Amino acid sequence: MFDLVSQNQHAPRIAVFGVGGCGCNTINQLSQSALHENVELIAVNTDAQSLMISQCSTRLQIGLEVTKGLGAGANPEKGCQAAKESEVTLKEHIERADIIFITGGMGGGTGTGAIPFIAEIAAELNKPLVAVVTTPFSFEGQNRSALAQAGVELLMQHSNAVIVLPNDKLMDALDKKIRLINAFFESNRVLQDVLQGLTTTISQSGLINIDLNDFIAVISHQGRAAMGVARQLEGEELQLTISNALKNPLQENVDLTQAQGAIVSVIATDNIELSQYHKIGETLHQQLAPGAFVIIGLTIVPELDCELELMVIATGIQAQANMAGNNLNTLEVASEAGAIDETKESMVKPRFVSSELVNVHDFLKQKAVSNPAPNTLRSNTDEHSTSVLEIPTYTRRLQVNEP
Repeated sequence: MFDLVSQNQHAPRIAVFGVGGCGCNTINQLSQSALHENVELIAVNTDAQSLMISQCSTRLQIGLEVTKGLGAGANPEKGCQAAKESEVTLKEHIERADIIFITGGMGGGTGTGAIPFIAEIAAELNKPLVAVVTTPFSFEGQNRSALAQAGVELLMQHSNAVIVLPNDKLMDALDKKIRLINAFFESNRVLQDVLQGLTTTISQSGLINIDLNDFIAVISHQGRAAMGVARQLEGEELQLTISNALKNPLQENVDLTQAQGAIVSVIATDNIELSQYHKIGETLHQQLAPGAFVIIGLTIVPELDCELELMVIATGIQAQANMAGNNLNTLEVASEAGAIDETKESMVKPRFVSSELVNVHDFLKQKAVSNPAPNTLRSNTDEHSTSVLEIPTYTRRLQVNEP
């Protein structure tokens, strides 16, 4: 369990680690947004050249001895070694924060290897950690996909909440004509919006307050997580706003009815109605697991440019039972395929068996014995003996030269 944070005057410190190329790109986007001053953006990479263009004040090059500043070469093991080499530096930055967010891409070297190790450090220091990671496009191949899945599973062991954003969802949820850079921007918006909503909620007193300890209590339910932010303009349906916050189309499919906890931040103008606040709470309890621990806060912002803004983080969603079954079935199918291949192999008749192979020299000698040649050949070429011609030249010459 985490240590409860004593109430004091300072706003909770939030550290956001962007790890690897993908993570550093997210950090660059976050650095352009209006985040609270208590949020520290930290770019972490093995690639010195990529790190140079990071647009944040804190840049950590890890594994200088392991990678020589040239990246992890799509090798997660090297990415992990790089993080271990720089453990002391990473630990210093983690210790200074109250909440840790970590983001990056799974399937490559630095992100896949270093992200789980950084999460492990945070767990050892009793720091609540939320991970937001992407998984590769399907066209990137099975090997990269397998590395990503292994990385996510390892990350799950050390994180409180893991949000997965499959890149394939970009094609399903966004306009197919959208520019690639804009598609990744939308993916990064998931983390950006939650950071802005969360820091606003826990950094200032609300009408119905949510503090850091509330956040810690909710994300103590370890497992998969879902998070989203939705804005409601005047005249729009509240039910749709709630649905948009709960079911972000860019996230992996998770069963919200399995969620064990949720933290909900409502930021609204002073015109918000009691019925609206009640509707939000009622709908959420219907969507989540019975008995789920739900905290709903309300912050009044009179100058808000929409009717209300809803942020939801649902936690403690266990991996669906059939996922393990699917993995087992995959192994069984692979095993059966191997058995079928072996059966086919045994059924295919070899081109030759040992009993059918003949020694050429023995064959020729046997032929010569069955068709003896005269010691001298006839001089009349018009009267060749058929029996003589049946004997190969090589054998006839051997017989002629024998004493």
